[in-house]
Amino acid sequence: MNKLIAIGELIIDFQSVGIQPLKDTKEFVKNPGGAPANVCVQAAKNGHNTVYASMVGADGFGEFLIESLKINNVDTRFVKKSNEYQTSLAFVSFLDNGEREFSFFRKAAADLYFTADDFKDIEINSNDILDFGSVALKTKESRSAHDSLIDKANNSNALICFDPNVRLNLWENHDELRSIIKEYATKAHILKISDDEAEFITGYKCLDEAIKSLFVGNVQLILLTKGAHGAEIYTRDGLIAAHPGYKVKAVDTTGAGDSFFGGFITKLLDLNVSKERLLNSSINFNEILSFACKCGAYTTTNYGAISAMGNRTQVESVGE
Repeated sequence: MNKLIAIGELIIDFQSVGIQPLKDTKEFVKNPGGAPANVCVQAAKNGHNTVYASMVGADGFGEFLIESLKINNVDTRFVKKSNEYQTSLAFVSFLDNGEREFSFFRKAAADLYFTADDFKDIEINSNDILDFGSVALKTKESRSAHDSLIDKANNSNALICFDPNVRLNLWENHDELRSIIKEYATKAHILKISDDEAEFITGYKCLDEAIKSLFVGNVQLILLTKGAHGAEIYTRDGLIAAHPGYKVKAVDTTGAGDSFFGGFITKLLDLNVSKERLLNSSINFNEILSFACKCGAYTTTNYGAISAMGNRTQVESVGE
């Protein structure tokens, strides 16, 4: 059976109780997070086999994260434990204007120091999908691990997905981040970006120009997410699908983009879409986009990322 393999960060999100700046917050709720892990969980909740590759500290926080993935039927055999590095932590508060304030503790994060050897036994087949982001690409060790799985995926003719998931406050050098994103974007067949990331990554203020400039290397398909305004899909020939999004009573947007991407990948796995079939005219990308938007919308109706995601039945109820 085909599966999703994802590699990247694994983080505990300590989310504030109440609406207030971090400096005034006294209570936090502990939730599992990490963008590629969120994508994995959404695909797993929708009934697919998923494998996650990461590293946590050999501590209670790391155990919590591993258990959170196991509960959601994600294969955690390749989530390693480190006695040298620590589990990633993030503190998040909600502000009056609907924005969020973040403070990350990742300078000695275990998920920045896994290596290719940690994941040498992961098998990738031609009908599998590999997903990754940019947060765990900060060190040469973690990049070598990503490169090893990307090489395996290419050798197997598997689909490769990349969500840059720009987090400027995690990088001291923003030019380095931009350069790494551009380098790794060329390795993916499917690229997901948000409308507010496009200018930073490409330098173009015009979205059309930004999107055109990203069709380099292996990129065949670009997903452009627009928050509450839905999403669009582009090929090198232009726009092929669009959806305005679903109106729901949103309380927390954490993980919504990851849930969206997990929903999109779900449908590719449903249809057993290979790299060769990705641009096949028989694929109904409007239906795929509708389902992905439902996944993202559902996740905003509760607090947290993984804890707020729905299964296929729950997600399909959106918009009814």
